[in-house]
Amino acid sequence: MAEFDIQQLVLVSDATNDAENLEHLGPTMKDVYRNNKMKPFLDQLGMFIRRKEMEIEKMCNSNYQEFVQSVDRLLKVRQGTVDLKDKIHTLNTDVQLAGKELTAKKRELVESKRIQENIATATETLKTCIHFLDLANRVNVQVEARKYYSALRIVDEIQVVHLRSVIQFEFARHMQDCVPILQHAIKDAVTTEMKEWLFSIRTSQKAMGKLAMDRMSARQQRWRDRSSKGFKLKTSHNVNSAVEAAVNEESEIDILDADQVKIDFKPLYQCLHIYDELGQRAEFRSNYAEDRRAQAKLTLSSMTSSFNLKDRNTDNFESLLQDIVGFFIVEYIILHSTTNFRTQAQLDELCDLVTGLLLRMLSEGLEKCNDPDMFLNVKLLLMIYIQTMESYSYPVSKLNDLLLTLFRTYADQLETKFSANFHKLVDEDDYTPMLVENQDEYNLLQMSFRFREERSAARQGFPRTLPFSKVVPYCCEDIKQFVTQFYRFVEGFNQEQSEMDELVKDSLDTLLIQHVHSVWLKKLESRNLSQIAQIIINLEYFQGACTDFEQMMTELRSTSDTTKISLQATGLFRETRRSAENRISELVNSKIDDILELAEYEWLPSSVQEMHSMYLQELVSFLEVVMSATLLNLPESIKTFVYYDVLEHLANMLHSIFTDPNVKHINQNFVATFNMDVSFLEKFVATFDNANVAMTFLPLRQLITLLLSENTEEYMDPQIRSQHYAQVKPEDVTRMLEKLMTAPVAAAATTQEKTKRRSWGKVLEWGGLKSSSS
Repeated sequence: MAEFDIQQLVLVSDATNDAENLEHLGPTMKDVYRNNKMKPFLDQLGMFIRRKEMEIEKMCNSNYQEFVQSVDRLLKVRQGTVDLKDKIHTLNTDVQLAGKELTAKKRELVESKRIQENIATATETLKTCIHFLDLANRVNVQVEARKYYSALRIVDEIQVVHLRSVIQFEFARHMQDCVPILQHAIKDAVTTEMKEWLFSIRTSQKAMGKLAMDRMSARQQRWRDRSSKGFKLKTSHNVNSAVEAAVNEESEIDILDADQVKIDFKPLYQCLHIYDELGQRAEFRSNYAEDRRAQAKLTLSSMTSSFNLKDRNTDNFESLLQDIVGFFIVEYIILHSTTNFRTQAQLDELCDLVTGLLLRMLSEGLEKCNDPDMFLNVKLLLMIYIQTMESYSYPVSKLNDLLLTLFRTYADQLETKFSANFHKLVDEDDYTPMLVENQDEYNLLQMSFRFREERSAARQGFPRTLPFSKVVPYCCEDIKQFVTQFYRFVEGFNQEQSEMDELVKDSLDTLLIQHVHSVWLKKLESRNLSQIAQIIINLEYFQGACTDFEQMMTELRSTSDTTKISLQATGLFRETRRSAENRISELVNSKIDDILELAEYEWLPSSVQEMHSMYLQELVSFLEVVMSATLLNLPESIKTFVYYDVLEHLANMLHSIFTDPNVKHINQNFVATFNMDVSFLEKFVATFDNANVAMTFLPLRQLITLLLSENTEEYMDPQIRSQHYAQVKPEDVTRMLEKLMTAPVAAAATTQEKTKRRSWGKVLEWGGLKSSSS
């Protein structure tokens, strides 16, 4: 075992180095001691050493000559080495001497290099400082050149990039403290420029507002022309409606592209950009909103002092509206060209503020204004303003409410104005047929109102007399103006249209009823037949004109309702015309009554008069004048009515005289005389060539004929009675026969007279007469 360990150590020693031998020696020695084999191991180790010595000796014996040669060479080499060592020593001494000088030079070089580096560092530092200071100076230069963003970028560059490299210097630390001041100075400068811009654009924004309102006015006219060709477009769509906007889109040009508008928004956008870079957008948004609010108030307050409508001049008001429109167009452009800066709610709030101030100003300015034309001018300007603002999506409901208020006031004032005109026209009318001098006057008259003439009248030359008096065309012309001005005010309204249509109708009714109809109705109380006859003619034409007015309002009304408008005045004119007809009859009848009061009859004359009574001549003369002159221009239907009514009244009055119950006795001579008077009147009535009018005297004629008949008993024959005496009342027959029977009889009565009296007695005793009377 010990031998094996020795061999193992030898093998290991051959294959490994000394360090590794020691590693293997430890375990081997440990095994020897553990197994208590130290002595055998030492014996083996000794034997191993002797064996190796023998091998070495053997090897030396076989290589001795070569060994001697090697030793000789080694000795020679040793001598050479000693010589070389001496030379090296000498050389080292020389090198040491040279090295000392070189070291000194090197130290000098290192010191010089350090100094050079310090100089370079100082130079670089100075360059950095100079660049830093130059940048700081360029901030002011850029601000003066109004290049605020560049100035702000330089400040940021100083703060972020350059300040760190020079922070060890006092001026840099001072500059670090000044960075916020520089930023604030840039902000103040850009804000100042923006405010100057806000002030400077006032002129430009007014030009922009004027252009926008002029364009809206042209747009209104284009739509008015287009919608006039289609009723549905007119009544269902207004300016700014979807349909109108689609039609107008192709002709609309961006207002900023117009030559009249020169507004550069750069100062605002630049200011907004700077505030964004500083992270202070909210502050700028708030300040800008407050500035614009104050500017809007200032604009209105400056105009309020000079706003006055008493001089009927709306130039200042129009200029104010243009200024407001321009102001809000600028806001609209800013809203849509920026992000998260202005909101629609802010603009709506500002618009409401301006609207409130505008409403108050208008209310004060129009408070004592009584001129409807001024109200119309204000409305036209307001409508253009409203539709312009609406086209830019601003709220206009309060302004529309104002228009409604203005409309009601305008309606009252227009009614007052035209009522005075109408009253004056009606009151100052001469109530004579109108004379037209030439064709031009006639054509103008036809434009005022449509009227028809008889063909015979139409063929007449000029001058020509027309049936109506001048008040008719004058009033019709005023009414057309009244309605037209009403609807001119209404034009463009988007709401309450039916209410406005009703208001127009009611106002026109009021004018016609209170200031035309009422005046004519009052004039009917006069006793001037010519005037009343002319009023009847005027009423007839006015009644026809009312139909035209109704048609005109139906066509002009703002709603799509096709129901025909009906004026109450039309019916009143019709009723008043009937009243006027009755009034003529009443006056003529009154005159007839006055003349009949002159009638004096002898109830028991001894003979028959040779001619009719004289009062009848006066009566007929009066009726001839009335019929041929006073009532000449009346329509045939009215003349027939008046003739019939008057002659019926005359017949009734004569019948009353003839059958007067207070007269107890009459004779045949009275009946014959009265028959002569009635015959005279019948001849006069026959000149009218009207069967209906001639029938008015029939009851009286049949009664007289019966009393003068040679055979009164024929009355008892039903057939004869129905043919010849149908209009005779039995009680009149009884009364008149009793008067004849009780009259004194002459002593020399003829046989014929006695026969008549017997015939009268039979009729009186006839039961049919008594039963009819009862």
